Amino acid sequence: MSRITLTFSGIGCALAIAATPALASAGDEDLKPVAAALMSGDYVSAESNIAAQGLRNSKDPAMLINLGNAYAGMGRRADAQLAYKAALNADEDIYLDMADGSVRSSREVAMDALQMLGTSYAGR
Repeated sequence: MSRITLTFSGIGCALAIAATPALASAGDEDLKPVAAALMSGDYVSAESNIAAQGLRNSKDPAMLINLGNAYAGMGRRADAQLAYKAALNADEDIYLDMADGSVRSSREVAMDALQMLGTSYAGR
């Protein structure tokens, strides 16, 4: 398994209250604008950066989680679910270093994001 360092970001009020999905910042220059946009709550720019880099159809679990976070932040629940499910079902399960010091698998993070999205946005 690969290892990617993550930080936390609030994804809409409801998701931020439950627990926060991961935001990838793997040190890759391509991820920096995405990470900065998600950290500042600019979900439209995050999604635009992912699309501009041709990464919307990425098979990278960390990028898929970022895309799901952007969609969730914009209130695009169905799109967020698809991105999180793609991360959950990606060929590779990678280790993610979380901001709290824990290390979690990308599948765990994607599963948690799906669960939070299901309960947090149920009332919308």
